[in-house]
Amino acid sequence: MSNTHFDPRLHINDVQWADVYLSTLDNLRSVWPHAWPGLDVVLRSCVHRLWPEQAPQTGSICAQMIQAAHAMALHMEDKAAQCSYEPHYHHRLHTADALTAMCLLIQALQAQGIAVEDDWTAALLLAAISHDALHPGGANRFTQEFELRSANEMQNIAQDLQIDKAWLEHVRALILRTDPTLVAANHDKVKASPFEMNLDWACVLLNEADILASATSRYGPDLGLALAQEWALKDHPLHSFVGTANGRLQFLSGLRFSTPASDAFGIKESVAQQIAHQISSRSW
Repeated sequence: MSNTHFDPRLHINDVQWADVYLSTLDNLRSVWPHAWPGLDVVLRSCVHRLWPEQAPQTGSICAQMIQAAHAMALHMEDKAAQCSYEPHYHHRLHTADALTAMCLLIQALQAQGIAVEDDWTAALLLAAISHDALHPGGANRFTQEFELRSANEMQNIAQDLQIDKAWLEHVRALILRTDPTLVAANHDKVKASPFEMNLDWACVLLNEADILASATSRYGPDLGLALAQEWALKDHPLHSFVGTANGRLQFLSGLRFSTPASDAFGIKESVAQQIAHQISSRSW
């Protein structure tokens, strides 16, 4: 991610958030996997963007959750180094995509004058970096199968850091509610409420960060193909469909974006344009 930090004096329209994110995705892919610096380096860049002047106070709840996120980053790199297999889609690059998306979404909220407390920021970073920890590839056989594994791994990593139990439960809930079958319900739960930084809206923000790269026209199609490869190895019944043009259209048509942050990215408009292009291409 670029080291350019958000200037709060800028008007929201002066920051092209989607372009910043695409540049970040470009940068991540320029080093994956041959010169991969590690998730901890990506996390440090995010922390520096979000706290450019001064890091959170040592010993604070915020600092403890950031420490847990760093520990998870190093743990995931160690696991990857020890294993000969990493899923084609749910790998460390996807984690970096989601983590940097979360960082920029939080900044987009702050740029609109929406307060995001330090503790929520740290909780979202910890959830983003942990949400697919130990993902074996494929899809859940039952609700939250893989998410439970990731949430438990996060708690194992964080247990020695004396993190406030209520915040640890928030992070656990955030991870569990990344199950794709729960995303629509997450959005429905907040659709009649103005945005505020609470658990329900934080879940939606994490859901948006999780699929933001896949929603882009530049990288979404290739990510669909990567998911198809991953599912094929696991004999998923939809592996031959998910990477196709029809699979892409179905994916785009089911996307939900609800936060003011994703509004600042213009992602709903981008998705609508992609859908229109997919439909027009089918008519030829």
